Amino acid sequence: MIEKHWKEGLARRFGVAAERYEQNSEVQQNSAKILAELIKKHLSSHRPLRILEIGCGTGYLTRRLLPFFSKSEWVVTDISSDMIKICQHNISLENNVKATEIHFKVMDGETPDLSGSFDLICSNMAFQWFHDLKGSVEKLVTLLAPEGLLAFTTLDTGTFDCWNRCQQEMAIHRRGPHFVDVTTLWSNTDQYSVDIHRQTFLQLHNSALDFLRSLKEIGAHSSGLGQTPIAPGQLRSLMKKYESCFTDGTVEANYEIAFVLCSNKLPQQV
Repeated sequence: MIEKHWKEGLARRFGVAAERYEQNSEVQQNSAKILAELIKKHLSSHRPLRILEIGCGTGYLTRRLLPFFSKSEWVVTDISSDMIKICQHNISLENNVKATEIHFKVMDGETPDLSGSFDLICSNMAFQWFHDLKGSVEKLVTLLAPEGLLAFTTLDTGTFDCWNRCQQEMAIHRRGPHFVDVTTLWSNTDQYSVDIHRQTFLQLHNSALDFLRSLKEIGAHSSGLGQTPIAPGQLRSLMKKYESCFTDGTVEANYEIAFVLCSNKLPQQV
């Protein structure tokens, strides 16, 4: 029940942020660009018949891949119905995007309710919101067709390092998602080939308050499952400590992004 309530709140926050998301999500745009290039390179020799996208948001990744896989059957999903609507609208504005078959579905990627298999399952900056990332990845790879590809980005350990370190030094129980080391997600590498790339993105902000507002602007200001927000007085002390870590009048937020390509080694049946 707690997890269901938390996920409903997450969907609501992203829904509120949907209209302004593209003006405040430079990191997500850049990661989508890189992930799309990795996917296109990996699938250069064959085109996927069926594609599932988890957490489409406003369609950054969708729009980068659709021109190359326009003859594939697409199932595009997001936990927020408002994000789905924005994604549909953005795709309709792209003159070079003409998909043969594309279906939109409101769905929590952690509990997919889909039938059949997919040659490509892709996601940009959504998996960090999964409560059980390892279990969710194990579930999603079962939806892969033989020689299918699961390709995703997620925030890795070390993200917001200074902010989290300040919380620890002040004995504040860390709020927000706990980012998982993606190398721990696979127990069976005999069936799957896993390739992991990592890249750091830095964002500068005028203050700690500006940093927190930037998260709220894209709906990413949620506390972790079962957590309560930091008390106002404690938050003010935390922001002051965070700002004291920097000396040039700005604060720095680091995004440690993992780019993961997981291939099903099972051969296609002939």
